[in-house]
Amino acid sequence: METLTLPLYPQIESTPKISPQLVKESPKELLLPASKLETTINSLFPTQAEENKIARMRGHLGQTAKDLSDTQIETIVTEFQFLIDSWMDEYEKGVLNGKTLKEVLNGG
Repeated sequence: METLTLPLYPQIESTPKISPQLVKESPKELLLPASKLETTINSLFPTQAEENKIARMRGHLGQTAKDLSDTQIETIVTEFQFLIDSWMDEYEKGVLNGKTLKEVLNGG
């Protein structure tokens, strides 16, 4: 490390330099903390698509959604989607000899 000599602070060390060899050998390790930070930030802040989905659901629910939080609306949407998927699977199995459309298309 280099040492800077200033009149008021005679022994201040400069920022350590990263060896170019280290950067060449392990770029993934250097990028990993940034990707973890990005993942954490993305989990805290909703994306534009998520915000639009919640806003659309609020519009569909009308006055019912007035007193609901975003999390409650997301829960309602998730529960309804589960019910819809389950009912569709049951209907498809009834029509397609015990198989869902996905199973028929995939040959399963």
